[in-house]
Amino acid sequence: MSAASPNRCQTYPYGGQAVIEGVMMKGRKHAAVAIRRKSGSIDVVEKELTSRFPDWLTKAPFARGFFLLWDMLGLGMWSLNVSQGKYLEDLGEKPAESRSSQMMFFATAAVAIILAMAIFKLLPTFLVDTVSQHAYNIAGAGLKNAAEAVLKFGVFVGYVALIGRMPEIARVFMYHGAEHTVINAHEECPGERDIAKLAKHTRLHPRCGTSFIVIFIIISALVYYSLDRWLVSLGVPSSGQWPEWWIRWPVRILAIPLLSGISYEVLKGAFALRKFAVIKPLIMLGMLFQILTTRKPTQDQIEVALAALDAVRAREEGQEALGAAAGGTQ
Repeated sequence: MSAASPNRCQTYPYGGQAVIEGVMMKGRKHAAVAIRRKSGSIDVVEKELTSRFPDWLTKAPFARGFFLLWDMLGLGMWSLNVSQGKYLEDLGEKPAESRSSQMMFFATAAVAIILAMAIFKLLPTFLVDTVSQHAYNIAGAGLKNAAEAVLKFGVFVGYVALIGRMPEIARVFMYHGAEHTVINAHEECPGERDIAKLAKHTRLHPRCGTSFIVIFIIISALVYYSLDRWLVSLGVPSSGQWPEWWIRWPVRILAIPLLSGISYEVLKGAFALRKFAVIKPLIMLGMLFQILTTRKPTQDQIEVALAALDAVRAREEGQEALGAAAGGTQ
């Protein structure tokens, strides 16, 4: 990410995600999905944001992270549903609007979440158990949790690299790059409208969900080590400060809200303190993994991301502010 300028936008920290042939952008109270249609036009669908949780939960430090991420998951599912509907229309198929089709969509998402937890949470600890018991004894909770973290990084990298070879996913990664490119450009110069100039900005951004995953894995190794030592001190069945799997695995799942809360605060704090040299290695580590989850976008894709951001800015800041920013571009 390029160096901050005096005009860097601090008031509205926009974010978003890539969807099928498009980008979703969100502010504090509004979101918009911009989709490139087969005709070449751009459709924009807007949504007012409301949390399913009370304010005291979404604002409480070290608790808000889990609830904000849960809200983001719901918003992401809505965005994907919108983009899928537009995509099916362009294929000549009528998107299903029945309650049963919506239930199927949410059931599929639930299965995906369960599989993700099994692959990225339970598989690494199972592999560490297997290696330690049958191949090489990994002594102590510290080394075992470190090995588990390394395996999580390996599974994550392997999974993303594998699915990234699929043409459809590669295009989603390009739209992910477009999202970052436009947000980086906005944070440097909110009034910039020239697509060619926008395209010069980096596709990596320190607030990305990929960076959150990297921080989450690091934090989980530290927290799980502390939990393992604590459980052993309570006298639970264990071997070498490593609680038995039927205790350890449920604890790892139940600790997800805590890990999410801590990781969110670390990501937010790291971004706020990104100019300090001691913080930069953590920022760079997260952005390094974004090389896998983003691709260099085309100017057409950047135009879609800009349309989504413009729609949200018009709602969040007012059409007058958006117009003034655009008019001030040199």
